Amino acid sequence: MEDGLKIDYLGWSGFHIHNHKDINVFIDPPRKTSFMNGENIIFISHGHPEHLGGTLDYVKDKSSQQPTTIIASKNVCSYLKHHCQRDYVNFINVRSLERRILTPTISFEAFKWSHMPLLPPGIGAALGHLWQLIKGYRTAWRIIKMSLGGPFGAGEMLGYVLKFKNDQNIIIYGEGLHRNCNLKDVKAIGDKAKGSTLLVAAEPEDSEELPDLINTSGAQRVILYEPHGLWRDIFKLPHIDLKALKNTLTKGGIKAEIAHKI
Repeated sequence: MEDGLKIDYLGWSGFHIHNHKDINVFIDPPRKTSFMNGENIIFISHGHPEHLGGTLDYVKDKSSQQPTTIIASKNVCSYLKHHCQRDYVNFINVRSLERRILTPTISFEAFKWSHMPLLPPGIGAALGHLWQLIKGYRTAWRIIKMSLGGPFGAGEMLGYVLKFKNDQNIIIYGEGLHRNCNLKDVKAIGDKAKGSTLLVAAEPEDSEELPDLINTSGAQRVILYEPHGLWRDIFKLPHIDLKALKNTLTKGGIKAEIAHKI
């Protein structure tokens, strides 16, 4: 992006947005994320373990004390604050439609979304999905236990419209852009920052609807990733064809790329 603004994929739904100077913005950093020296700003979309793990480890770590701002729902902020052992951490509880100016070059607006469905459409496909989860019940139980150990409830599902200097805008849905979305809602969010970079969590069950949703968003650039690819491998569930989705978007005039973990 302009002025050296770079977006690195960290795995799961995690991203690091930076310019190697004074901006270190993290989105849902997963476990084993390497945080930067200097000020870190962390946005969390919701309290599921794969979205919360990196930040939870970070706030428990007393070995470094760089100033940090964490933006999340009230539930998630309360949970992290309870476990925090660091100094210089500022927790900002936000709700949908709330706007904040964080620095002279970074501001944001939060919006609410609904989580992508657990099961695919159709009775047969849903039963097949459930059967794979049952066969991998040991792993499924570990995932459930991780969720039970987190905040009481995942908190409000929050997306963010991030605005940087020189109209460099990034829209983050977390896992909220899917077949059950209303196109009018997607357009309204896109209108807040036209020509943005859109981070898209893509699953195979939404492959037919995603091109229309992305086009409706008004995004100029799209970064595609599969948020639960590891779990799909474990449970032997189908993967989305990100290359095919990228080609469809490119033919429609949208600059699309596939995120690769750094």
